[in-house]
Amino acid sequence: MISEPELVGDEEGFGEPEIPGQRKDDAGDREATAETVSAADAPWFRRPPPQAWLWALGGAVTASAVWAAGLYVHESRGPDMGAYRESGNLCLDTEVKALSTALGEVDSPRPSGREHAARDMATCWIHLVDSTAKEADQYTPTTVFVTYALHKKTDPGPEFDAGVGTDMFFGDTEIAMERVEGLGERAYFVLSGGSGTPGLHVLDGQAVLTMTVSPGALSGSDTDVDPADASEIRPFMAEDMRALMAKLQS
Repeated sequence: MISEPELVGDEEGFGEPEIPGQRKDDAGDREATAETVSAADAPWFRRPPPQAWLWALGGAVTASAVWAAGLYVHESRGPDMGAYRESGNLCLDTEVKALSTALGEVDSPRPSGREHAARDMATCWIHLVDSTAKEADQYTPTTVFVTYALHKKTDPGPEFDAGVGTDMFFGDTEIAMERVEGLGERAYFVLSGGSGTPGLHVLDGQAVLTMTVSPGALSGSDTDVDPADASEIRPFMAEDMRALMAKLQS
């Protein structure tokens, strides 16, 4: 017959379970705690300070805000006008010293203009009077027409070539375009095959300028006033246009 297992001691049980890392030595039931390394002290684990993630989040938000503010300022400011300014009176800015030397003295300048949030527009009509012909009956002086457009919202460059000459000639009139180097960003000398009226078109950044010269004449006479050949008048127009562009940037 199998007897019941013998208990250790009369009133003691099996005792408390031993926790790993602890033991009872023989000297007096003193607990010796084994040296342990917590996860926080491990070299591969470094817990960030409690507020570190807030600093990181704040930096990201600040960077986004700065970028958005810069974008808003750029868009609200619009394109760079360069050194060009508005013209309150284009006839005061247009001196046509070269043309007046070749075709007659300046007479009856008539400016006009209109300011707009998207584009400022200024024009000037100038008569060049030949002193030897102005006393004749039905005399028509040479007319110089100048326009200046300052684009404040959009880039006029992509459509510039398409618009050259179309403001002067329509229908089946043949238009000859010749590139002019050294004048603005892009420039063309235009001559109508029908009337022989020369025109100069210039693109320079956000500014678009044109200058046309309509020759004068003595109506009802056998002899017309020689307005100078178009090939000869071209350098005078380019010189006066260059001076006007410098004046509008002063």
